Amino acid sequence: MTDTFVNELIEGIGLLFLHPLFYGFIFVAFLIGLKRVKRERKEFKVKVHPVIDNLIFSLLPGILIGLIGSVIFIAAGVTLPIGMIALIGLMYVVLALTMKTRFMAPAYAVNLAAIAGLLLPKLNTGMAFLDKWIEDIQNTPLDSLAVILGVLLIQEGVLILWKGADRTSPRLFKGKRGHYVGAHEATRFWIVPQFLVLPAGSIPVLEWWPLFPMGAVGFSFFLVPFAIGYRQLVTHTLPVEAIKHLGKQVTLLGVLVLAIAAAGHFYNLPLLIAIAIAAGLAGRELITLVTSQRDDTRPSLFVQRDKGVIILAVVPGTPAVKMGLKVGEIIVKVNGVTLTNETSLYKALQINAAYCKLEVLDLNGEIRFVQGSLYQNEHHQLGVLLVHDVVERKVAVGN
Repeated sequence: MTDTFVNELIEGIGLLFLHPLFYGFIFVAFLIGLKRVKRERKEFKVKVHPVIDNLIFSLLPGILIGLIGSVIFIAAGVTLPIGMIALIGLMYVVLALTMKTRFMAPAYAVNLAAIAGLLLPKLNTGMAFLDKWIEDIQNTPLDSLAVILGVLLIQEGVLILWKGADRTSPRLFKGKRGHYVGAHEATRFWIVPQFLVLPAGSIPVLEWWPLFPMGAVGFSFFLVPFAIGYRQLVTHTLPVEAIKHLGKQVTLLGVLVLAIAAAGHFYNLPLLIAIAIAAGLAGRELITLVTSQRDDTRPSLFVQRDKGVIILAVVPGTPAVKMGLKVGEIIVKVNGVTLTNETSLYKALQINAAYCKLEVLDLNGEIRFVQGSLYQNEHHQLGVLLVHDVVERKVAVGN
C-alpha cells in the first residue's frame, strides 16, 4: 500500500510539469513584473525591484503553502475529477484576459467553474475525452468544490499576512485636490501547486478514506497548479498595517466558508454547501470593495508637506538602506537645510557630495540624526523616493 501511495505521488508531481497552466502562470507573473518596472521607471526614473521579483519571491511561499494544503486535501480525501480540474484551469485563462491581477484568484476561478458546471447541458461531441470531461463536470459534488474553495481562501489570507507587505511598489497619482499623492501597491501572484485526489487509479478505497469517494473504486493523485492573484493599493497608512488587516479578513472568510461547507457535507444539506461557495465569492469581493472605499475616504499619508519630505520608498542597495531610513519617516533637514520638496533635498545633498547628515522624524514621532556616505554619479544619490509632480501622465490606475 505504501509503495502504491509513493508511486502515485511521484506520478502526480510529474503531471504538474505537463500542465500548460503551470507555464502560463509563470508567464503571467513575468508580465506583472514587467508592467510594474515600466511604471516605476516612468514615475521615478528608477526600478525599485527586478522584473522577476514577483516570481522569485512568490514561488517558494506558494509551494510551502501548497504542501500544507496538499496534506489537508489528501488526508480528507477531497476528490475532484479531471474534467472539473480542466474547467477550473479554463476559468483561470478567462480571468487572465481581464488583465486584472486580483481576479486571478481561487474565489473567482472556483466559483465560475461551479456555475459553469451547473449550467452545462448534456452534450455528445463525438470526442471521447471531451464527453468524459463534461460528464465529470456534471457529476462533481459541490461539497468538494466548497472545501477546496475554503482552504484556498485560507491559503490566500495566510500568504497576504506572511508575504503581502514585502517589497511593495511605490506609485503616484493625482488626489482629489489635483495634487500628486503617493501610494504603495502590493501586487503578488502566487503559484500554489497542491495535490488533489482523482477518482481513478490504483489506490484502493479504505473504510475511512476518501471522504468524498464519488463512487470510485480506485484513486490517484494529481499535483494541480492553482494561482492566487492579489493586489491592494494603500494610501492612508503604512502598507504593512493595511495589508495585514486585509489578510486577516480573507483568512476569516476562508474559515467561515470551510465551516459552512463541512456542516453542509456532514449534515447532507446541499443548499448549505451552495451558500458556502457563493459566500466565498461574495465575501472576497466585499472585502476588496470595503478596503478600497476605506482607502479612498481617508486622508492620504504620502503627500507633499510644508516642512520636510516623507519617504515613499527606499531603493534597495542604496545609502538610505545602510542609514536605516524607513518608509513613512520624514526627512526634516539635510546638511542643516530644512526641506520643503524633492528639489530642495537634492540641492541640500550637493552641499557635501560625498557625505550627508540627516535630521529625521521617525515613525514614533521622535527626531533622530543619521549620517552616511553617498555614491557618486547616481541619479538617486540617497536612495529615497518622494512624492512629486509627474509631467504628462495619466492618473494612475491599478489591476
